[in-house]
Amino acid sequence: MTFAVGFAYMESEKTDNYHWALGKLKQLITKQDIFPRVILTDREFALMNAIKDIFPHTTNMLCTWHIIKNVNARCTVQIPKDMKQKVKNLWRDVVESPDEVEYQQRLNAFQQACVNSSNFVEYVNNTWLAPHKEQFVEAWTNRVMHLGNTTTNRVESAHWRLKKMLEHSKGDLCKCLEGMNDNIRLEVDKIKKSFQKSFYYTEMTHSSPFFQYLRNFVSRAAMTLISDEMERIDIVGTNKNLCGCKLRSTCELPCACELSGYTTSGVPIPLDSVHGHWKKLTMEEPLEDDTEDGYELDMSNAMEAIWTRFRSLDIVGKRALKSKVFELAYPASSSLCPPPEKIKTRGGVKNKYKGKAPKGYDVYRDPSYFEHVEREYRDSQGTSKRLCTQQSQSSQKELSQPSQKQQSQPSQKQLSQMSKKLTSQKYLGQFPDHMHPHIVDIVDVLEDGNCGFRAVASLLGYTEEGWSIVRRELDEELRNNNSLYEKLFRQDLQVVRDSLVANRWFTIPAMGYLVANRYNVVLVTLGKPSKTFFPMMTSYSSSARFFCIGFVNGNHWVPVNMSKGFPLPEVTADWKKFCSHEARSWMSNLNGRLQYWNLLNPPVKPLSGVMSVE
Repeated sequence: MTFAVGFAYMESEKTDNYHWALGKLKQLITKQDIFPRVILTDREFALMNAIKDIFPHTTNMLCTWHIIKNVNARCTVQIPKDMKQKVKNLWRDVVESPDEVEYQQRLNAFQQACVNSSNFVEYVNNTWLAPHKEQFVEAWTNRVMHLGNTTTNRVESAHWRLKKMLEHSKGDLCKCLEGMNDNIRLEVDKIKKSFQKSFYYTEMTHSSPFFQYLRNFVSRAAMTLISDEMERIDIVGTNKNLCGCKLRSTCELPCACELSGYTTSGVPIPLDSVHGHWKKLTMEEPLEDDTEDGYELDMSNAMEAIWTRFRSLDIVGKRALKSKVFELAYPASSSLCPPPEKIKTRGGVKNKYKGKAPKGYDVYRDPSYFEHVEREYRDSQGTSKRLCTQQSQSSQKELSQPSQKQQSQPSQKQLSQMSKKLTSQKYLGQFPDHMHPHIVDIVDVLEDGNCGFRAVASLLGYTEEGWSIVRRELDEELRNNNSLYEKLFRQDLQVVRDSLVANRWFTIPAMGYLVANRYNVVLVTLGKPSKTFFPMMTSYSSSARFFCIGFVNGNHWVPVNMSKGFPLPEVTADWKKFCSHEARSWMSNLNGRLQYWNLLNPPVKPLSGVMSVE
């Protein structure tokens, strides 16, 4: 997870300013012999120079996302149209080279493809490869522990959330500190919740006996990385050269060749094979084993105090203290014992009313005297009020006419509810009739060409202003699983890629696949077309979220909040064709809701390819 360790106000972005900021950061580190192993930045020379001076032993990596975007932008201008996509793919292959030999081969192929564009090749070599290849090419970056972070996108997302809390740049220092404090509190709460999940929640993929030493002692994120790595065992075996040991070098977790040894010998994965980073499941500062004279770990004074108190107590006190000590010493045992005979706990107490309590009592018991008096008093007061009301109704009618115009203005909550109701009435008729009972409300978003991404951002909890984050994350999803989407989109792959990079429209079904896979959600589109998009690479999860967006007016997407268990429209034919074997469990587990839709509405022809909408 991403969290902030500090905030700095700087007069300008110069080397001296960065020197001051990094120096203050260095002072905050409590253990002077432990410094950041990796600092990930953009190619900002002032910051890079300051890092060399303040943290000389730290690896300064560069953001691959920004580098690829910059090179692709030059490629668009300087490379012939028929070669652009090939050159972009070859450049990505160069960045993702697993070793130096493969890097040289891929670089030769890249330069050969650009042989007629000398200016472009010179830019790539002089600007990126010659001075900085060790800072972003995987052949070198995979040698350091960067925990899988090769881009600054997560930091930019965190910065965006902070700016949303600050609202604007005109606040005073106290206002800014308050926003920063709120931001940190939210981050800490999320981290604590993730720690609790690691303690008490076990995923299906982590239930294997090989994880028995890791469960509840290692973060769920680490065990997920290990379980994904175990899928390579059949291919890699114990061959280190074939394995590459990327997970061991970048995350300090057992890689495929290590896991193969454990599975062959039938030994569970040892806890010592996992780096201490993944074992820290508390926000508290751990005690050091090598503290001076072991004072912090010494319990002799406390034990002596317990004995002294035990001797001074009477027999009852001694038994009570002994039971508490036994609970600490023997946590597996219990002082509780079953009752001598079974006690009936269901149903109310039978009485002369034969289970029927007098009016006004949920569970009957004999009221006390004061309760009888108060009850009679309340009844008499209520009768007199009703009489007074009836007598004054005629006179109040005459007086109420002018006062109704002077009623108070509706509250903000009432205005919001009225707005939602109007939006729902405005768009409801454009959705299938049989879905109307399942629609809770419809929320409108800004119509600026990004409404599809705004709708998804709203459902994710980013608020609709987080649409740019959704675009960036979907582009990252497209790049990370390029082989899948090449099969899925075929000749339309470049169209989908351009729609994410060039701020074009939200397209269906292309964006439906990307959203479902990136966020592991079930995405439902209502209108034309009405389709269901399941994740294509993960198995069914009962805790998965269901997102619904509606297509209205022939050019606009809106988020739709649905009731639990609503019918699901048909799945696309391409999903059935290209999804993994594990992903088919989505259809088998949700088949009832798919059949319910078909019962209410006859199925339509399968949808495939890319259709631009909005």
